[in-house]
Amino acid sequence: MKGIEFLPFLSKEQRKLLETSEINYRRFARIYFRILSYDGKELIIKVWQTENPSEKYLSSKELIERTKNVFAGIITENVELCIRPIPFNKIELENFSPTDAFRKMEKLGLQPKDLVKLLNIDKSSISLMLNGERELSKPGRAMFYYLFKYLELDSSKIQAKLI
Repeated sequence: MKGIEFLPFLSKEQRKLLETSEINYRRFARIYFRILSYDGKELIIKVWQTENPSEKYLSSKELIERTKNVFAGIITENVELCIRPIPFNKIELENFSPTDAFRKMEKLGLQPKDLVKLLNIDKSSISLMLNGERELSKPGRAMFYYLFKYLELDSSKIQAKLI
């Protein structure tokens, strides 16, 4: 478990129990835990779930409950357990296509040459991806998807980046 070094008071049995729980959650439900900090009074834990084959995803409330169960009996009652859940959220990234990229470019007033500057990728590669001659890989879809998400937050950033 990442961040377990923040808990120097753990016995070998407690450490083993936490690591075993984390391994099982990771293996079967793709749930991960990270201890962010511990100051003697407050323990802050981040818990999140990634895409998994069974497509069974927990809500924030369920992730909090699972985390409490993992740390039950290990953390004393005078320590406040603060859990930061990040539930899995399947976004439209999976289906992001060159057509979607063109739509976003039109909406934001961008040309392919602007993407060359923003992404620092040569014009021919961008052209191949946008025209469908080169299949958009998962990282390629993510690159375009998150670039447009970022630019949609504040369109004034576009002008600043292009100057």
